[in-house]
Amino acid sequence: MIEVSLSKNLDIFGCCLLLDGEVQVYNKVTGSMKPRSFPAGTILIDPNYAERYGEGAKRNTLIHEALHWEKDKRYFEILQIKNRASSEKLYPIMCRQSETYYVPPEGKNTKENEVRWLEWQAHRLAPRVLMPHEMFKKKALEIIERPDSANIDLPLSCDSLIERISEFFLVSRSSAKYRLIEVGLEAVISQFDDYADVYAEILESKSYQPLSPVEAYSLTLNDSVFSEWINDGSFIYADGYFILASQQYVVFKDGIPHLTAKAKKNLSKCVLNIREQRCVEYTYACKDFEGLSFLYKTDVKAQDVDRRIYLFDPKLQMSFEKLDPTESYAAALNSIPAYDEDEENQLLGMLAMPNKSLCQCLWFLMENRHWTAPSTFSEYTGLHANYHGKIKNDQYDNMGTDVLMAICIGLQLRLWLIEQIFVKSQNKLTRYQDPDKTYIRILERFPGVTLNDFNGMLKAAKLPEIGTKEKVS
Repeated sequence: MIEVSLSKNLDIFGCCLLLDGEVQVYNKVTGSMKPRSFPAGTILIDPNYAERYGEGAKRNTLIHEALHWEKDKRYFEILQIKNRASSEKLYPIMCRQSETYYVPPEGKNTKENEVRWLEWQAHRLAPRVLMPHEMFKKKALEIIERPDSANIDLPLSCDSLIERISEFFLVSRSSAKYRLIEVGLEAVISQFDDYADVYAEILESKSYQPLSPVEAYSLTLNDSVFSEWINDGSFIYADGYFILASQQYVVFKDGIPHLTAKAKKNLSKCVLNIREQRCVEYTYACKDFEGLSFLYKTDVKAQDVDRRIYLFDPKLQMSFEKLDPTESYAAALNSIPAYDEDEENQLLGMLAMPNKSLCQCLWFLMENRHWTAPSTFSEYTGLHANYHGKIKNDQYDNMGTDVLMAICIGLQLRLWLIEQIFVKSQNKLTRYQDPDKTYIRILERFPGVTLNDFNGMLKAAKLPEIGTKEKVS
C-alpha cells in the first residue's frame, strides 16, 4: 500500500493496480497532475482523504481495492490481450466518492459500462464485507436488548446505538446507518425517540436546492475541498446553482449567467448537488458532518424549531466529465458577452485615449444606464450622491479602489472590463492580495453580482463593505 494524493478535491480516494500501469498523481506544490508508474498489486490511498473522513473511510477504501484485486484482475488481463486500446483507455479504475451511489445503465453493451458495473459492485460490497449481515444484526440487537453490556449510559438512543456499532466495526456512522436498514432493523430503530433526528439526512433531505449568491459564496469560503470541487470541475454560479460552465448549460443575458432549458431539465448532469436537511442537536451530531461542507440556513444562535442546513456531500455528486479546453471555465469567462457590445467597444476606445479621463469614461457608462439623477447613482452604487456630480464634472479621477469598484459593480460590468477600467485609473488591482483578491474571486464566480450580494460576500469574508454613504470632500 502506498499513500499518494490522487486529486485536488479528494473525489478520488483510491486505486488498485491490477496490472502494471501509470496513475495520475497530484502534486500539491505545483498544483498539477503527473503520471507515475506502479507495479501490479499496488494499492494507492489518498492520505488526505483518510485524514478528512476518518479511519472508517480508510478501511472501506482498503476493502474496496481488495475487492477489485480479487474479482476484477482476470477481467483486465483478458481485456489487455483482446483489446489493448480499450484496456489502456479504461485502466486503471480510479475509485471516486462521486460514484458511490451511481448505478450504470442496463443493456448498454460497452466496455466503459462494463467497468462501471465493476466499480458499482465494489462500492456495494465493501460495507457488506466490513459489516457481515448476520454478525452485524446480532451485534446491533445485542446492544439494543442489553445496552448495559455495551457500557452505554441509559436510556439507549438511536444516536448512541449508531455510535457504538460504528466503533465496534470501525466504520463510518453513515455506513452503520444504512446497514441497520439493509439488515432489516428499521422497524426496531424507528421506535427510538431520536430516530427521525438522527436519520434526517436519509429521511428528510431535499436535493439540488438553490442558494442565494451570499449563501453560495459562504459555503465556498467555509471549506477548501468544496472550493476545489468548483475550481476543478469548472463550475460557475447561475440561478442559485454551481453549474458546469458549458454553453449547453449556461446562457448569458446582459452579461449575467442563467441556466439553459436543457440544464433545468438535467440538473443531476450539470449541477453540484447541495442538499437541505433539518438539523437537530444530539450527542454525536458533529460526527455525522465530519468531512462534509455545510452551512446553517438559519441563525445558529436562534432557537428555531425547524433549523436547517445546506450540505455538500461528495458521495451524492455525479462524476462530472472534464470540459474540453474550449469549454473550460477560463474560456467561458472570456466568452461572456458584453452588456452591450457597441457600448463596450466605444468604452474600450475611450479607455485607450490619453485625452479621455477616467470620469469621462464612467460618465459615458452612467448616461447609458440613465444614471443622470444623483439618487439613481446612489441607489446602484451605495455611494453618497455628491460623487455623482464630481464624476459628471470630471473632477474625481483620483477616486479610491473601493469607490471605483462600487461603481463598476453597480454598472454590472464583467471582470475583464473592470480590469481595463482599473488600468485607466490611479489604482491597480492586486490579484494575490486582499481585498482585491477577494473582489476578483467573487467576480470570477458570480458574474453580474449585485452590490448588495457583493457586500454580503465581503461580510462573510470579514472584509469591509464597499459603497458607503459618506460624502466625498
